[in-house]
Amino acid sequence: MFKLIKNIFRFFWRTLNFIRSLLVNLFLLFMVVMVIFALSSVSQEPVEPPSAAALRLVLDGQIVEQRQRVNPMAELSNELLGNTTEKEIDLHNVVKAIDEARIDSNITGLVLELGAMPNTSQTKLAIIGKALERFKDSDKPVIAYADYYDQHQYYLASYADQLLLNPKGAVLMRGMNSRRLFFKDAIDKLDITTHVFRVGTHKSFVEPYLRNDMSAEAKQDLARWMEQLWSAYLDTVADNRQLAAQHLMPEPSALLERLKTVDGDGARYAEKFGLVDQLATRAEAKQILIDTFGDNDEGDSYQARHYAEYLHTLPDEPTSENKIALIVAQGAIVGGRGQEKVIAADTVLAQLNQAFDDEQIKAVVMRVDSPGGSAFASELIRDKLQQLQEKGIPVVVSMGSVAASGGYWISSTADQIFASPTTITGSIGIFGMFATLENALAKLGINSDGYATSPLAEISPFQALPEELAEIIQLNVEHGYHDFLSLVSAGRGIEMPKMENIAEGRIWTGQDALDNGLVDQLGDLNDAIEYAAELNQLESYQVKTLSPPLNPRERIIAQFFDSQLNAALTKNIPNWHLISQFAEQAPEIEKFNDPLGQYSFCAVCEQY
Repeated sequence: MFKLIKNIFRFFWRTLNFIRSLLVNLFLLFMVVMVIFALSSVSQEPVEPPSAAALRLVLDGQIVEQRQRVNPMAELSNELLGNTTEKEIDLHNVVKAIDEARIDSNITGLVLELGAMPNTSQTKLAIIGKALERFKDSDKPVIAYADYYDQHQYYLASYADQLLLNPKGAVLMRGMNSRRLFFKDAIDKLDITTHVFRVGTHKSFVEPYLRNDMSAEAKQDLARWMEQLWSAYLDTVADNRQLAAQHLMPEPSALLERLKTVDGDGARYAEKFGLVDQLATRAEAKQILIDTFGDNDEGDSYQARHYAEYLHTLPDEPTSENKIALIVAQGAIVGGRGQEKVIAADTVLAQLNQAFDDEQIKAVVMRVDSPGGSAFASELIRDKLQQLQEKGIPVVVSMGSVAASGGYWISSTADQIFASPTTITGSIGIFGMFATLENALAKLGINSDGYATSPLAEISPFQALPEELAEIIQLNVEHGYHDFLSLVSAGRGIEMPKMENIAEGRIWTGQDALDNGLVDQLGDLNDAIEYAAELNQLESYQVKTLSPPLNPRERIIAQFFDSQLNAALTKNIPNWHLISQFAEQAPEIEKFNDPLGQYSFCAVCEQY
């Protein structure tokens, strides 16, 4: 009887596996057929030169340092079920499109469409803003239009020569804030025992589990760097709009009096006090754009080219035997292998091994955008970078929005560190934390008992932590912290007494970090690449972006999405854009998987 039941379940399991495999193979077969069809449909006739048009900068997704690969089957499933997936926009592609359009005689201006742009770090906005400044040097018009502008959208819109706003809209400026929830009272009521091991009085990650409010040190740090970011925001926007910073963001009482003069109309307020240049409905804004750039072939809009489409038409960069390797490291730092929004140590090591083995690579530039993570994984990456340096390959770090805690660890011994003024960095400290439930379970009448060959084996969430083991863990954390300080002291040439004052978990802006020696120069990714070339006295070079190595199955899928093929598919297959971002991802990795339970992580840095 049991054998029969077992056979029935085995039959159904094999059937389900067969159906799953059949569907996957049919999907891949469909892709192959579509590729062949698209390539055979590409016209061999000479391509007509592009007509003059404006560059449309539609920033309707999360702006990232590098777009991540996503699971194609999961993406297709989301499309079929009507689920939305977060769109990603490559920051450096946006900058490249703006810079190329600046010197392109066929690009007559630039239109900023920012209404769907989600909240974005100020550092990324500043990088795009600098590109817009360079574009304006060409004397080509820049026009921005939206139904309303949130604070981050308005930052970029302020660079426009003509800033349009819907008459029913508003400019929503509020300032910056950062709040965290604190759980001490809840933990006490539940009778949970929290075990925290840390070094650094300013290392505030664990405070929500120990306190009901922020410590004075943590609040002081937060206030200092947030005030710097907000001041930089106001100065930039005020300068772009030729207004005083106080006029741009008045005190609440003054703001209320101003609003009364326009009967509370946010759009009229923005126009009257110089936040925008003109109020225009969508139809009126479209006509302004048509009058400026001409109408398109269909006669229903202005003559324009989307920046992503424009990028596909740009010629490839000239090749060179001298290459500078670029590695983008964004997300939390974890152990193992992975590609989805994490810096997975084994994946990054594989990329660095490519640079180590390639004789044409003369320098490595690592773009770091990370709040930190596993201390062990951070050291694996930093150590591999040091091996490159010992081989004679210079390592230059370019910090993005955040390079704090573990993000600073992997950067600390580079030959040169670049940061933006608004980069969040530092947070040099280590912690370990876990909870035990012995008291909470006892209240429920649940007890734990058993046998262990040593007190050190008595680690369980169901019983108290042995005192000796707690001391051992704390010693281990302190040792890791001393290693961190020693690495930074040696890498940055900072004496240990001064290093101890800079560390303690304190968070610094890029400007602060330059002043105290944690970074060497202020600049963006291009500055870092140029510096790497100068280190090797390279007159000509090619930037080679190193991607994680793919297995054969991943390579086959990825080949469907190379730029030239994607352009052919987009042209010849309806709705190809629904699956144009498909690619394979590696298995997911847990965010906190350090083998020793030690982390160098900055929680409050993630949102900036």
